[in-house]
Amino acid sequence: MTFLALNGIPVPVTEGRRRQVSIGTDSRAFSGAYRLGRRAVRQEWEFKTLPLAPDEVLALRGLIAGDGHALAFDTDTFTSRGLARADATGAIVQGGRYGGGLGLPIGASASWAMQLGARWTTLHNVFSSSAGAWLHVLNRDDGKRWVQGAPSEGAGGLSVSSGSLSLSGAADAATFDDVVGLPFLVPDAWVPHMVAWHLARPWSALPYLKASGRFATAEVRVLGEVRDGEFVEFVSNGSRVVGERLEFTLREV
Repeated sequence: MTFLALNGIPVPVTEGRRRQVSIGTDSRAFSGAYRLGRRAVRQEWEFKTLPLAPDEVLALRGLIAGDGHALAFDTDTFTSRGLARADATGAIVQGGRYGGGLGLPIGASASWAMQLGARWTTLHNVFSSSAGAWLHVLNRDDGKRWVQGAPSEGAGGLSVSSGSLSLSGAADAATFDDVVGLPFLVPDAWVPHMVAWHLARPWSALPYLKASGRFATAEVRVLGEVRDGEFVEFVSNGSRVVGERLEFTLREV
């Protein structure tokens, strides 16, 4: 079992520490008696990673920070960060992949100005009437695509232009669910983990993440923060590169 994973993606850590945070203030009475003002306890974890290649550093920084938007379509069409869609096409329908979904008439489209930038990754579920089932699709800005975890040419009705994410209805793809837009390019090694996670459950409501692994006794909902990066030279794929060793914090929420 992986020591630490964020939304199912293993994070290569070398050391860490845990800190317990008490909510409330303890004090002493005038008589000297100790008064317990603690109302709750939360955990924080601080970690250091292995040396990472530059591309992986950028992706891991974005992952830990919870960058991006997630669309659940359970009750509305706002993203997890409160971003409204740029049009009024389509409607919430029941019977999505996880709860509700977004139904689009044939030929219609819906978009969100997520400001994904030049480097991005998207995940989503789309119902294929020809297959009679929900299909999971992962797209990247370099043109690589995966459907049900296998390399594919189909984008599943999703496109990104000028940072905006768009969904479009087609003859065999008119219902979407759990759409995720990430403003960073994920490494190939992450793809199987992301697909396995997203096939089994909804993505977390970004910026919140689900942390799991041997570092804790149970899965924890967290907010992440990257603090420092230490530049190091090391061998990656047979070549010497200058990468980073990241220091980051996860806070239980």
